[in-house]
Amino acid sequence: MPTRMRLSSFNLLEALESPEFKEFYDIFIERTYHRKQYISLPNSEEDRVFLVKSGRVRVFLAYEDKEFTLSILERGDIFSTHTRAFTQTLDDVIVLIAETSKFGEMVARYPQFSSIMVRVLGDLLKNSITIINGLVFKETHSRLAQFLVQAAQDKGTINGRDVILELGLKVEEIATVLGTTRQTVSLLLNDLYKAGILKKEGRKRIIIKDMHALKQIIQN
Repeated sequence: MPTRMRLSSFNLLEALESPEFKEFYDIFIERTYHRKQYISLPNSEEDRVFLVKSGRVRVFLAYEDKEFTLSILERGDIFSTHTRAFTQTLDDVIVLIAETSKFGEMVARYPQFSSIMVRVLGDLLKNSITIINGLVFKETHSRLAQFLVQAAQDKGTINGRDVILELGLKVEEIATVLGTTRQTVSLLLNDLYKAGILKKEGRKRIIIKDMHALKQIIQN
């Protein structure tokens, strides 16, 4: 389960900001949201797409008292307001919003952009299946290990045999992503610290000392 849990590894905003896509970029309007604000609610009547320009947005499903995080959107990630998911800001956020119909017209007009969208949709499907698999079939300790391994691949910095992770997430935020409690994540992290698999540095930095052992947890 990815630490970024991004829907795509392709940054659409970077593509749109290039001169050749100026007409496409101009269909968007910029909007600012404060931390913990909702951008969209399930089955919203608004049919728009939005691109994250700065900050982070959590995409999640909710059922009774449970929440299941599907993605954490970062700069360049795209999503729709017309889904069954909640989208809520984790920070102060700036997004670019466009009507879905206008967005579709522009995608059809620019073949170069169409190929990017195909890859984005492929990533979306792959990521969704990974999330469902993790929530349904894996225990919490396996999901946490997979979360950290994916973090290392996505944004880790290699320092000798160690991998340094600047997660930018508090323990309670990691718990929300994994669909569990803060107490459970704290206990599991402490076990990994005691085993020498991880080392803690500050509030949001983790050092993976034994990647092989972490991967073994996923397989067990």
